Parts: sequence; C-alpha cells; structure tokens
Amino acid sequence: MVIERRYTACAKTILVGEHAVVYGADAVAMPLHDMRLELSVRQESHDNNRPLLHIELGGQPVSPQLVEVAREAARLLDIPNPGLKIAGNSSILTGAGLGSSAALCVALLRAMAGVYGREISNEDLARLANQLEQAFHGTPSGLDTNVVAHERVIGFTRQGGSRPVSVRGNWQFALIDSGERCATNIMIERVAPWFRNPETSQRRIDRFNGLAASAINALESANHDELAKAMNDASHLLSEAGAMTPVLHELRDAAMASGALATKLTGAGGGGCLLALLPAQDPEGAKKFLNRLDNHLGARPLIPVTLKGTPYP
Repeated sequence: MVIERRYTACAKTILVGEHAVVYGADAVAMPLHDMRLELSVRQESHDNNRPLLHIELGGQPVSPQLVEVAREAARLLDIPNPGLKIAGNSSILTGAGLGSSAALCVALLRAMAGVYGREISNEDLARLANQLEQAFHGTPSGLDTNVVAHERVIGFTRQGGSRPVSVRGNWQFALIDSGERCATNIMIERVAPWFRNPETSQRRIDRFNGLAASAINALESANHDELAKAMNDASHLLSEAGAMTPVLHELRDAAMASGALATKLTGAGGGGCLLALLPAQDPEGAKKFLNRLDNHLGARPLIPVTLKGTPYP
C-alpha cells in the first residue's frame, strides 16, 4: 500500500534587519503561520522508465534546478537514490520577500526526513535548509531558514545564529503586495555600496543593531510605539540604501494616511510586499481599520496578519 504523507512550512517576514544582516547586523523576523507551502509525498518503487524523484508544484513539473535541490536535500540527509513523488501547493507569494524558497527548502527536508525516518532538530533543519538556499540566493545569511524552521519570532545574527523572542500580547499587521518583483541578488548588489562605504558602514550596522534591540524590547513589553519607531527608522535607512521603489513609497503613504503606525518593505526590496503595523485594537476595530486601508489601496492585494503572543520555550 502506498502511503501519502503531508509536510508544510510557513512564510516569514522581517521586522528589522533586511540587507544589514548580510553584513553582520542583528535582525528580527517573524513567521507567517497562515501562509504556507504544503508538500504531499508518496514513496514509490524504482522504475527504469520513470525518474526516481518526480516533483510538481501547483500541478506543473518543476525546473531541473529544483529537482537538483531536492536531490541535494537527500544527500544532506544521507538518503541514497530517493524514490519519491512529491506534489506541492503554496499560498506564499513568490519573489515578494516572504521566504518562499526558504519554505521550500525546509519542507523538502522535513518531507525526506519524515519519509525515511531521519531525526532532525529545528537547528539542523535551519542549517541544512540554508545550504539548500544557496541554489537560489548565493550566500544567504540563514535568517530566513531559521525563522521558517522554528516557526516563532527570532532574533538573529549571522555569527551567533537564532535566539527565540518572547512576544507579549497580540499584534496586528497587514501585507500589501506592490505587484513588483526583483531578484534578491540584484537588490543585494544595488544596496551593497551603501553598506560597504568604509566611512559609514560600521555606524550604519550599529544603527541596525540598535533598531533590532528596540524591536525585541517592544515585542517583549507590548510597546507598539517602540516597534513602530524601529520599523519606520529601518524603512528610512533601507530607502537611503536604494531598496525602495516609487510604488513602495506610494503604498507607504497610503498606509500611513489610513492610520498605520509603521510600514517597511519585506525581503530584499525592489518591489515585493510592504508590511504595515496596525494600531492595537479590538477585532472589530481592526476590521474597520483594514477596510479603510483597503479603500486607500484600491485594487492592491491586502493580507491581514496576526502575531500571537508566545512565551519563551
């Protein structure tokens, strides 16, 4: 009997630290639990007339590059010649700074480890998934795979790895899709001069470190004003670096005009989504706020996001 198993991974967004984390700065990121990639996996017998590893996403065969990523996942888990049929579906916007590739890498490793009985901790899952992400982003910092693997808010540095952040109270956000897309590698090259300027680089990294510390303190103390300031200051710095586009600036103005406390881009920028922090309100008040924001945006997709309080593990 062929048994089908399902494995998932969530999306993510960064509150403070895009780009800066690549240069050693602290960053803070949160999972998007309701936005997920799901893999349905069936173990199949080997057949010379059929590939050992067959993968579809959204009903379509994936590129040879993605098949090779899956093969590399098997190698990292010491699984020789995996015979699997994998079908996937995702509600994660691709190319929007929400960690779609990190979710795919984490889900592939979870699936193969589960099917073949390999034990894997969240720490190892994040580390191995970051190796797989090199196929998409060259030398990723590890932030994305860590928050996706742990599925909780984390503080992160490239040197020190991840640490859990306690979140007090519930927080309301909204994701606004700009409709623009730009490759991560292109954006990293575009902002690199701003971060590498020898006269200002350390001061700028120190600034991001301070904003990350403020964001963590805000989440731990339920201080919406402090988180808003950290996000808005980070957004201003990323705009200086060249990561914002005219469309993102327009969306920021619309969100702030509707009453958002803060906005900032997600991921590498050059498009993607804008993350808006909403005022702390009762559910009905939050709904009215989202309606007002939706009216400002017109046809732009708007995705409500709730971050629920979580203690330390």
